[in-house]
Amino acid sequence: MGATRTYLPGDPHRTCMATNSTDPLADIDPESVSPGDVDIADVRAALSCSNPLARQRGIDVCDALAEQDADSVRPLLDAVAALPDDSNASIGLRAVSVLDSVAAADPDALDGRLDALVAAAGSDIVDLQLTAATTFGKLVVARPGLVAPHARALAEAVASTEPDEEPTDISEFVNHRGTRETIAEHERQERKRRVSARQTLANVVVAVTEETPEQALDAVDALASLMDDVDAGVAGPAVDALGHLAAADPEAVAPVADRLLVRLDDERPTVRARAVGAVGRLGDERAVPRLRELADEDDNEELRELAAETAAFLAED
Repeated sequence: MGATRTYLPGDPHRTCMATNSTDPLADIDPESVSPGDVDIADVRAALSCSNPLARQRGIDVCDALAEQDADSVRPLLDAVAALPDDSNASIGLRAVSVLDSVAAADPDALDGRLDALVAAAGSDIVDLQLTAATTFGKLVVARPGLVAPHARALAEAVASTEPDEEPTDISEFVNHRGTRETIAEHERQERKRRVSARQTLANVVVAVTEETPEQALDAVDALASLMDDVDAGVAGPAVDALGHLAAADPEAVAPVADRLLVRLDDERPTVRARAVGAVGRLGDERAVPRLRELADEDDNEELRELAAETAAFLAED
């Protein structure tokens, strides 16, 4: 999951990085710390330390400081921004929390500092993915341009983390009924969080394509792969996003036009409806016959009306 970091002997914080090293924040209580209690150099040393316990204390201190005053961690942002995909998930979660505080106070401070957060958005650890997705949800509202360069990577993160199916039958291995029920409930809750994370990320990409489509054209293939996702809450937004991109640059979406047309026959009404809008933005006249069929036959009245309007629009062109 996390990237491997190299700690060089010449690093100014080498004392922390040595085996059994001294924790530069050993005397600091993260729960009661305030900005005037710590030396920024010591916090930076802890964040860069090879010792995960020292890194944990460093990021805990940053989280406490950021809750009080997000500006107090500004000198530490480069170090903090490298930690969301730390090999230690607890450190990663706390790093995302710090970035979330900064995003709320000054989203522009995260410009150029989102790569590790993007990596966390594709984590197989569901809580890390969910917290990263939540932060991106806030960022895209405030500054869609900051998120736009990562649209393709975020769509790929959704594709790579498809949720597990319903809880596995473990009766062969676990005899106690209560234990089986506890495990099954844990799996169900984890699946809900995974679904929420993926849907949030999918809608983040939609927001980017709506606000700054020209910066997200490289996400076309990744979005096309999501159109048949098992979750309509992912497939629908993927179709929407392609529609926004098609409105901005039809030629960029043309290579996946056939796959988009197939969504007109999707068994899920919400996906069909979004496909109608998307093919309209794309301006693909091949959709007219199927749109007319939907206008006559679909069970959903609103979808019938939309299909009729879109067919008429395309036929006029």
